Amino acid sequence: MSTRLDLALQEVAEAAGASSGFGDPETPGTATTVHRLAARVRRRRAARGAATTAVAASAAGAVALVGPQLTREATPAGDPDADPGECRSAVADLPSGPRDVLGVELGQRDADDVAVIDPAGAGQDLGTWLSGSADLVVNVSQIPDAGVGATRLRFLLTQDGVVLGTAHEPIAVTPLTTDEVLSTRLEGIGAWTTDHLPVYPLEETDRRWWEVVETSGGALRVAQTVELGLTACDGSGALPPGTYQVYATTVDAVGTARGAAGPWDVEVAADDATPHALPDGFPQDVPLIDGRLVAAHRHGDGWAAEIVTPGNDRGTVAVSLLAPVALRSDHVPADAMVLGPPYQDVVVTRAGVELPGWAVRAVASRTPAGEPSVVYILTARP
Repeated sequence: MSTRLDLALQEVAEAAGASSGFGDPETPGTATTVHRLAARVRRRRAARGAATTAVAASAAGAVALVGPQLTREATPAGDPDADPGECRSAVADLPSGPRDVLGVELGQRDADDVAVIDPAGAGQDLGTWLSGSADLVVNVSQIPDAGVGATRLRFLLTQDGVVLGTAHEPIAVTPLTTDEVLSTRLEGIGAWTTDHLPVYPLEETDRRWWEVVETSGGALRVAQTVELGLTACDGSGALPPGTYQVYATTVDAVGTARGAAGPWDVEVAADDATPHALPDGFPQDVPLIDGRLVAAHRHGDGWAAEIVTPGNDRGTVAVSLLAPVALRSDHVPADAMVLGPPYQDVVVTRAGVELPGWAVRAVASRTPAGEPSVVYILTARP
């Protein structure tokens, strides 16, 4: 199959460190990216061990990248005794009265780190994810006035109308306005609206930030980042591969779910653990992402390769696999940065992550047929 690998090589050269998912060490988002990266690496390493065990046992079915999941069973029946919004409850039981109105727009961050946000509706999806969590953005413009005051925004991951996963985020009961967010959280961007649109902020932490994003219709919103864990609420681990519907609700001060927004579709990607048939001489000690190898050849004094694999986060996952085998140094060049725990002193330069003998850059791309891929550039090191 022909690929656009040559074009991708040019894009990689221009994108340099930004495309690797690490970002500028001077920007606030970099620390968040590094912490998120470290968590994903730990999940990925655990998943690889589980996958190896499963293959050795000749187990049938696809193994999920994020956990030892085999062929997915049918969605379990809902629990009629579960309270609305709880694990295995029915989405249809969420309160939807006139005082339970919940205004939520939710969006995804694509492989190019561009976020788009929308209300729930046909065709609005939250992407495909490999790493056990989804990088989303959220805007909450209205919360229910029923109950004893909303204290948490709860995300529900469902199939066939049954809640299979939940995640919680503390939320303020007093809104800000869009103008307040622009002037106090996003200084320097400038006002782009005269509307005093209400925004109910989630708890602000060093792992969350504000940004301006567009809807698919071109409208602008202020939104916060959310990392949605794709984990089963029954304690069984990662959700099996498949398509899930995401709903949002709020939980009041006494634990009662109020309101409902959704659904949006999100895809948990299946892992393709097929061994790569690499050409002679390609460095065998460079960890590559799972998927279908479509190109691998010499590139100057180094190598280039392209692997078709799904996932909005495929670039980040590919880079995260390099970190455990990377070189470490307490000397950081002026044009480089280092990762945080658990990969202290891993140096990342514009040439990529430094491994023994190679600097490796991994960047999300696409083939001419539109298949999502990761392009690797290996540059020889002295």
